[in-house]
Amino acid sequence: MKVLIAPWGNPFEWKETTYVFEGKTVKNLCTLPVLIEAVNPDYIIVIVLDTLANIVNREGNPKIKQRDFLNYDEVRTDVEDRVRYFVEEMLRLNFDDLKLIIAPGVGVFENIAVEGDILDYYHYLIYELVRTLPVDDATIYLDMTHGINFMPVLTYRALNHLLGLLAYLKDVKLKVLNSEPYPRGLPRDSIRNAKLNVRVVEDREIRPKPIMSLLEGDEYSKLNAFISSIANAFPLVFTTFYPNINEIGRRINNILDDFYESIEVKGKYIKRRKSLDPNIKTLSKLYYFLRVLSTHAKFKELPKNEPTLKELNEISKILFSKLPRIGIVVEEQIKHLEEMLTTNGKPKSYLWKEKGWKSLRGLFSKSQLSISCSDDESRALRNFIAHSGFEYNVTMVKADGSDIRFKYKSRKVIHYSIKALKFRLEDET
Repeated sequence: MKVLIAPWGNPFEWKETTYVFEGKTVKNLCTLPVLIEAVNPDYIIVIVLDTLANIVNREGNPKIKQRDFLNYDEVRTDVEDRVRYFVEEMLRLNFDDLKLIIAPGVGVFENIAVEGDILDYYHYLIYELVRTLPVDDATIYLDMTHGINFMPVLTYRALNHLLGLLAYLKDVKLKVLNSEPYPRGLPRDSIRNAKLNVRVVEDREIRPKPIMSLLEGDEYSKLNAFISSIANAFPLVFTTFYPNINEIGRRINNILDDFYESIEVKGKYIKRRKSLDPNIKTLSKLYYFLRVLSTHAKFKELPKNEPTLKELNEISKILFSKLPRIGIVVEEQIKHLEEMLTTNGKPKSYLWKEKGWKSLRGLFSKSQLSISCSDDESRALRNFIAHSGFEYNVTMVKADGSDIRFKYKSRKVIHYSIKALKFRLEDET
């Protein structure tokens, strides 16, 4: 799938010129028509700011009256109407062929004044992108030509984070585009005859990148443990705390409702009394990752509190095969457990003698326990990280037919997982 994403500033200021890309030449007001012709995208996303409300250029375009607004819904509707006018009347394209994202902006202008946190744009954009980006193999074309101020860098940043999650299961490429500068100050004939090449300034395959942020609040402890399981390759944590995507969606909607209620609109003045809760960034990433995982049948069976060794092995190979370092660690750890607990693929006899669940600590000799079990919490945490979450104090097993099942016996696993993620975050800085 090919997706074209374009952040736009004020399209009513743009002048007609000729754009060239991959053998296609189109004379128009912006790069969108030539990119559509050359790329033939399956999906188009255009990002604008709410500061376009009431915008009118010197020529009187768009032919929409300016007005005083009563609420934020009116502001967003006005922006959509003006962008629709530009796309349909000035570009001669079908507006319904693209997805429009109207993100929170900031600034004082003749047409509107908006007061708020500049990072609201970034947090809101991530929320919108997780609902619209594909969950298939994809090539993403990001056209930076017409973005202004903070839009290009924050859009690029948001995409990098989200595509890193898509890359866990899918093949993903990112191509960043930018046109040569518009030739201002030259004679009119020179500008009219100019040809601006749209250049590929970045072209790379996206590698898997985990969510590297914690949710703030005690109510998010299980979600933080799950996030850590992806970053640190803890397969049993992953299956145990696998979240419900609908619950994540509800939490996101609650944050958005609170944000919208804080927006004051008086005529041509908009004030966001609250910043968008930064938790929406991490929750949205998590929502998108669950969308990606839902494309594989194996993850539709989760959560599982008592997965088998075989299931843990299969999930680890699916999730971490593109991450050589932690992928090898978890593969070796599962192989080690298999060697100690099974013979010819079946549970060893002493597991049958131990009825019900048994702590790993109680199954092995002191020499075997020395590297994987400790009563000292700091050492236990290190063991938890080093052994992919299979720390012997908190991990329990039992024979179940020809399988061996695993589960955790203590909520300490949540504490260990969160601490492990904090260590990773410290390493990133």
